[in-house]
Amino acid sequence: MALLVLCLAVYLPGVVRLPPVDRTEVIYAETVRDMVARGAWADPRYGGVVHQFRPIGTFWAQGLAATLAGTGHARDITVYRLPGMLAVAFSVLALYWLTLPMIGVTAALITAGLFAVAPLTAVVANLAIAEGLSLLPATVAMLALLRLYVAPRDDDKRGLALLFWTALGFGMLINALLVPILVLAALIALWVFDRDVWWLGRLQAATGVAVALAIAAPWLVVRVLQDGMPFAGMGFKDFIEALGGAQDMKLRAWPGTFVLAAVLGFLPGTALLAPALLKLWNGRDGKIARFLLAWVIGYLVYLEALSSKPGTYMVQPLFPAFAIAVAMLVTAEDGKRPAPTYSVLPWPPLAALFAVVLFAVPYAVLREWPPLLLALPMLAVAALFYWSAAEGRAGRLKRWAGSGIAALGLFAVTLLGGILPSIDKIWPARQIQRAMAECPALPVAVLGFNEPTSRFVLNRDADLSSREGIGKIADGTAQGFAVISESWYSQNPRALTGEQTAKIRPLACLRAINTMRGCTLTLTVAGNASGPPCQPPPEFACSEEFKLQSASNGAVKPCD
Repeated sequence: MALLVLCLAVYLPGVVRLPPVDRTEVIYAETVRDMVARGAWADPRYGGVVHQFRPIGTFWAQGLAATLAGTGHARDITVYRLPGMLAVAFSVLALYWLTLPMIGVTAALITAGLFAVAPLTAVVANLAIAEGLSLLPATVAMLALLRLYVAPRDDDKRGLALLFWTALGFGMLINALLVPILVLAALIALWVFDRDVWWLGRLQAATGVAVALAIAAPWLVVRVLQDGMPFAGMGFKDFIEALGGAQDMKLRAWPGTFVLAAVLGFLPGTALLAPALLKLWNGRDGKIARFLLAWVIGYLVYLEALSSKPGTYMVQPLFPAFAIAVAMLVTAEDGKRPAPTYSVLPWPPLAALFAVVLFAVPYAVLREWPPLLLALPMLAVAALFYWSAAEGRAGRLKRWAGSGIAALGLFAVTLLGGILPSIDKIWPARQIQRAMAECPALPVAVLGFNEPTSRFVLNRDADLSSREGIGKIADGTAQGFAVISESWYSQNPRALTGEQTAKIRPLACLRAINTMRGCTLTLTVAGNASGPPCQPPPEFACSEEFKLQSASNGAVKPCD
């Protein structure tokens, strides 16, 4: 119950309050909204684009949530985030339950707590993407495998074997071959350590593979229905990269990117990660230590050598192994002085300053002051950072863990549930939605702001989002409104004739930051002069005639 309350307290504020953030989560949500509306559960599409590289499991999980929520919440991003949030919460519980027999209740609680509040764990719990959902089967599969590996020779572990194959099947249904790759990478590293594979017989592969394939089969069935031949038209490179997970970033990261993401994204455990891993290496004659090392080394080698996905979404399957290692160190070294060698426990005032700087950065970039309402949680987080650092440097490692979990938990709530949602400028679609709150529910054309959020949040009309479309709105031959960016207008100065310009009127004006591109948008909501009335809130009122103003005087460069 404590862990479940912790997860809900840390994740729910961001899940509910954050507007649509990531392009991928918006594409998922819009695809699922359309899939449910059409009743085409075997044909998810974004517009007319088929998702060859995204297995069906995530669409179905989000589709179930959308169906239960009803059509009135079809454009509420919270609905599509709930399955991922619950999956991450159950990952935390699974980590506790499956490690409890091996390391004891105190270490198991610390393990699960460190995993739950790690910043990159909180990130995937707050977004409607496959990585949050797939973290549950990845965690269960690896821990079931660990339990099979450390069990005495005469133990009957058929239940754990079935759990492993079930998790593997759901992992493929949700996120392609990411979980099998994680397992295979660990097994290869473990073979290098042991040169002994007798224990793999406990997996009962003849039955287990059939179970996993039966669970994952709908992915291939949908591919046949959509492609004819599964993955038809994909090049070999695209096909191989697609199998590594649902994220379609196709990037090439600098060497060390994944290691850096894993280390920085595992706070507060990062402070003791080096001595914890060193302790595993020195004790690698023990089975738990060898398996955890194989888990970490195998998956990191895969990520650095082959992965084309973003590190912020790919390193979370390492965190259970990190958390177990740190928790074992904490329970073994608690009360000893000095703090473990190679730890990076900061000077307490520096730790508090670090928290303050993290909160201050977004406001400094935008040249704004934080709301007074958020000052108290910010100060509380800084105090917890100070307290945790002081406990760690004093060798009171259990207290370090407890205060560190509290610090990072409150940090996630404050940042994701408070600070980021409060900064209006970084949410263009939400700003436009607020500006048009009193407008009739007519089609909306969007020109010059082509992020997926405009399709999902604003119900963008693709036919009107063109030179011809804005002309139809101006002429009155099409009912609707146009949201036009300064950059589009400056690049298309003759989009409207003089007569059409005279017929159109500005309804609302606003500036916002396109966070995906890191530039400033100047936007005008326009409609036909003889069209229905549309009264924006005072802060969005246009003070001049219909003329898009320059955004060059902002703190962020204007979008081109």
